[in-house]
Amino acid sequence: MHRSWLRTKVNESRTKVTNKVAERARSLVPRPRDGETDSCMVCGRAMRPAGVVRGEGRVCSPACARKWASGLG
Repeated sequence: MHRSWLRTKVNESRTKVTNKVAERARSLVPRPRDGETDSCMVCGRAMRPAGVVRGEGRVCSPACARKWASGLG
């Protein structure tokens, strides 16, 4: 067995595992429906999509975050 062949096989295996893990992670993240937007939980302002972060618990600005945090205590 050549060392380079073994190295190639190991890299192929790593790539395969990495792709499968990434595919599974992507499938667990809820995808937005057409026309669906998130809104700030303090002021209700519509927010643009932020990649993988979606759902409740988002605020649009540091001011809204401070207002929300002051309501906790």
